[in-house]
Amino acid sequence: MTLIQLIRKYLVISMLVVLVIGCISHFLIFRFFIHYSNDQMLDDQRKKIENFVAEHDTLSLASTLVLKPARIEQQKISDTDPYPDKVYKDTVMLSEETGLLTPYRQLYFTISYKDEHYLININQATIVPNDLFYAIISSLLILIILLLLFTYVISFLLKRNIWNPLNKNLQKLHNYDLKANTSLDLKDPGIKEFDEINHVIMKMVQKINEDYENSRLFAEDTSHEMQTPLAVIKSKFDLLIQNNSMQNDEKQSQTIQAISRAVNRLSRLNKSLLLINKINNNQFDIKKDVSIDILINDYLADMEELTEAKNLTVTVKTEPCTVYINPTLAEILISNLLSNAIRHNITGGNISIELNSSRLIIVNTSATKDNSENLFNRMTKGNQLNDSSGLGLNIVKSICDKNGLSIRYLYIEDKFEIDILF
Repeated sequence: MTLIQLIRKYLVISMLVVLVIGCISHFLIFRFFIHYSNDQMLDDQRKKIENFVAEHDTLSLASTLVLKPARIEQQKISDTDPYPDKVYKDTVMLSEETGLLTPYRQLYFTISYKDEHYLININQATIVPNDLFYAIISSLLILIILLLLFTYVISFLLKRNIWNPLNKNLQKLHNYDLKANTSLDLKDPGIKEFDEINHVIMKMVQKINEDYENSRLFAEDTSHEMQTPLAVIKSKFDLLIQNNSMQNDEKQSQTIQAISRAVNRLSRLNKSLLLINKINNNQFDIKKDVSIDILINDYLADMEELTEAKNLTVTVKTEPCTVYINPTLAEILISNLLSNAIRHNITGGNISIELNSSRLIIVNTSATKDNSENLFNRMTKGNQLNDSSGLGLNIVKSICDKNGLSIRYLYIEDKFEIDILF
């Protein structure tokens, strides 16, 4: 639910509550003032009757003393009858004009005439409660409808002038890529608080961009600077290995070979980190249609000796599949997947490759029975071979992420399966 919808929802609920409370309160207030007005009229008639009796010394009340359609009734009472001096009450009587039951307001009071006491009853027609209630509801409904229309007009103006710029800013934030190293331009909607949020976000993004660029340059410079000393160390070790005196000393020869293997692994690790950095920085931006089935067949042909050496059974079922991707990244993707399937396989194991126009599935037997770690993380440690950099699947994941490909893996008993959706 959007913020404007939430505001509108609470406004409508509030108006309905106000309508109910308003109807009840208006009905009670109007009834009070109607009764008050009728009671005032009845009290005036009472005074006129009392003055008329005092002046004319008669109880024959003239019809002109009261307003039509008021009714005056009189009843002789005894001194012992417990009647109060004045009582107001509501009643319903049959109207002489309409022939319908009509609500009346009554006033009872006593008057003395020639040592006798009389009970006078004045009845004054009043407003029908139902009509009053319906009138109040109708007026409040009209008011609520006008308020709702006004609310929707205000919502429309707010959406056009405030929410649309905010939604555009949110879309820019969703689409913003730090690795693209571009500036973030957010439009100010003209509201002080929202403008401050935009300025804070742009300031944060600028700082993040600077930190990211510095870390990227540091990683690139470090990787490049490491290549030269690694090449020198590697060449020097090759000379040492070729030295006859070293070859005669078996212990020293084994030590030098171990150091050489470590240097080789460090060199591969440096190249892998540099490659990941280039992929994340969009340095492989040239794309074209690449036939994945041809890459798989070519790579399997190149690795045929290695699969035979490990006595692996390779089952291939491919269909023509073309993916729009950088050719270099496509080769790295396929080579890493297949080399992992071969390198981490067991002797006499199996490799199954299935490819169609939308999916690539590679299943291989594995010595690892279970692995709950995320193999896409850098330097994940499992049953890792000594000559492995630990970054093969991380490179694969980076390539897939940059090209909109979905990748997942799972273990099924003694088999490892990796699945890519194009």
